[in-house]
Amino acid sequence: MTDSNAPAEQPRRSAGRIIARNTAMGLVWQMALRVVSFLFQVLVIRQLGDAQFGQYSIVLAWTALFSVLGDFGVTQYFTREVSRDAQKTTQWFWDMVSLRVLMALIACVVTTASAVAHPYPPEIVLAIFLYTLTYFLQAFLVPLTGLISGNERVDITSFFEVMGQIVFMVFGALFLFAGKDFVWLVIAGFINIPILIGMSYYVVRKNHFGPPRFHLNIRLWWQFIVRGLPFAFIQLALSFSFRVDTIVLSGHHSNAEIGWYNIAYGLTLNFLTLTRAFNNAITPTLAREHAADPKKAHPWYFRSFKYMMFLGLPIALGGTLLADPLISTIYGPENRLAALAFMILIWDLPIVMYSSFCGNMTTSITRERGAAKIYGTQGVVNVILNLILVPALGMIGASFATVLTDFIGAALFYFLFRDEFGRGLGMRSFLRLAVAVVAMGVVVWFAYNVGLNLFVVMPLGAVLYLVFVWNSGAFSAEERAQFTGLARRLARR
Repeated sequence: MTDSNAPAEQPRRSAGRIIARNTAMGLVWQMALRVVSFLFQVLVIRQLGDAQFGQYSIVLAWTALFSVLGDFGVTQYFTREVSRDAQKTTQWFWDMVSLRVLMALIACVVTTASAVAHPYPPEIVLAIFLYTLTYFLQAFLVPLTGLISGNERVDITSFFEVMGQIVFMVFGALFLFAGKDFVWLVIAGFINIPILIGMSYYVVRKNHFGPPRFHLNIRLWWQFIVRGLPFAFIQLALSFSFRVDTIVLSGHHSNAEIGWYNIAYGLTLNFLTLTRAFNNAITPTLAREHAADPKKAHPWYFRSFKYMMFLGLPIALGGTLLADPLISTIYGPENRLAALAFMILIWDLPIVMYSSFCGNMTTSITRERGAAKIYGTQGVVNVILNLILVPALGMIGASFATVLTDFIGAALFYFLFRDEFGRGLGMRSFLRLAVAVVAMGVVVWFAYNVGLNLFVVMPLGAVLYLVFVWNSGAFSAEERAQFTGLARRLARR
């Protein structure tokens, strides 16, 4: 009886199947979210104008710098530990909620007071204060979604992320069409969180993930803070890497230039959707696999590097060649100067694809302390480069600082994983990918310059690139079979 049951059990616990399911569903929802978010961002920029969009970007950047105070890494630690041992759900859940409520209070006071001391104009301070009030709602939402993703249902949390963003964008659009300013975009962010809390609680109860009866063990709180410190340090360093450029720009250049820079940066980050679903899916599943057998993580690292370069390099070259018409067409000719920053920032895409995957991988294999050191180094380097380059070069200096910082971080991740897993990234395959990218770039450049429409050139370049790569030998027969299998699953989904 045991032997007959084993084959039926195995597919449900296959790491590959779980990651593929969560990636497929996550990619579907993330792509839907990116399309809607992209259209909403265009609306925001056109309705607010470059100056008010610059103010809104300052609010997001300032709150991001202090957001670590509202979590301090305890949620990531909680999610990882639930992935490794589901019994910790009943032991820790209400301690996570209570601790985050306390941290939300600290974050609200410190973030707002520091904005007053900066000093920022009253309307920006008000928006920052309103934004920090959402931390109290997040104190309940994030542990609930942590239970869901910790039980390897990242497909559900991806759907929730989309629904939350859609609710925010609907109300944000209504406020913009009513002639409201950027402060009302922050107010729109309140509306979706209670809805997501209710949806998350329903899923948690329905699937018997918890939550347990209310009880607290305050003596554990210090342990959570200490164990969460590497994650908190990572979060802080990433906040500096992603937001310090806007803060430094706000001290030396106009709100309009801040707006142009964030247009370019936001468009670049939109392309990360292509790998974000995979990164989210792989973290809890590999955490469980690594706990059972550490060697199971090795092949995922080596193949994932190739996939990241396969996706990132052609977008980077194509974005550089088509930056001016792309920005002018989407955001209007009045924002075409953002193309100068985009031509530089788009090369950050393949770098961040790789380093983001590596960051998630370190969480899965309990090497978050190594990641914390790398992200800390990035944060320091990014601050120094921005302080040197931004006063003289503005958004161009900020763009170069971003790419150089992330390149250093990617190099450090490479050495960390070379020590952990050994060599084997496959540079010969990487060079063949690069040749296919250059061939595509030549075709794209000629096609656009002979007068073909931008939205004809882009799909033409994508199709030709796939043809070039398929025949270049960059991927083995087994890897090509995996691609076609994933494509079929995505089509069915």
